[in-house]
Amino acid sequence: MGIMDFLNQIAADDGVMAVALVGEDGFIIESVRKEGAAEIDFVGGAATAAMASSRALADHLQKGEVQEVMVEYDEGPLLMVPVSASGAYTLVLLLDSVQSLGRVRFQLKKAHASLEEELS
Repeated sequence: MGIMDFLNQIAADDGVMAVALVGEDGFIIESVRKEGAAEIDFVGGAATAAMASSRALADHLQKGEVQEVMVEYDEGPLLMVPVSASGAYTLVLLLDSVQSLGRVRFQLKKAHASLEEELS
């Protein structure tokens, strides 16, 4: 399964409005956006900075690796998930509502290993 296949599979979930794979440099590698969704191609740098801050907090608090970072907005959450332990890639998802979180997290856990393998 290629990267775009993976992103399209995740984007097929009703709750996912947009999904992007971001490199550690903040550049978007690939993205998929549904009609009417916010433009996600400009969040790469901010997502990378947010993940770096989250990792620094985790190190300081000695809480282990960051599993995900979520920012909740009025019109739905933004979910950032590290794809590799090295921090080389982050998956950024824009969801329609908090009610979609459980289903989307479940789908991500099922598909996470295949994406990590594809990127290695």
